[in-house]
Amino acid sequence: MPLHWTIDSQRRTVEIVADGNVSLADAMAFFDAIEGAKALPYTKLLDCRRGLSSMTAEELSSIAVRIRGHHDQSVMGAFAVVATDMQAQFLARVLGAAAVADRPIKMFTDIAPARRWRDAQSRRAP
Repeated sequence: MPLHWTIDSQRRTVEIVADGNVSLADAMAFFDAIEGAKALPYTKLLDCRRGLSSMTAEELSSIAVRIRGHHDQSVMGAFAVVATDMQAQFLARVLGAAAVADRPIKMFTDIAPARRWRDAQSRRAP
């Protein structure tokens, strides 16, 4: 599976790594996992530097709808994204849906500052 994640309930963080071609099914499996673990309020870090996607516009819209559906359910945790410059344009469409929520979102090109920022946000969370 090209999408891997670690949910740390003690630190209240989720770390996601995309490695390969991420499909709609992969993304939906991730959402199922964090919903099942009640990890929506946790801070998240997505490292997609080794990931790619050939999802259609309709599939991306499905992801955006699912993200927006989370906004009404709970407080959303901060979200750090690590991406290459080329990936940033692709991600802007999906992240636009995530940005509607009342939570910090920040893009990075390197993992270390992304983790520091995510961890700082975790310490601020209620």
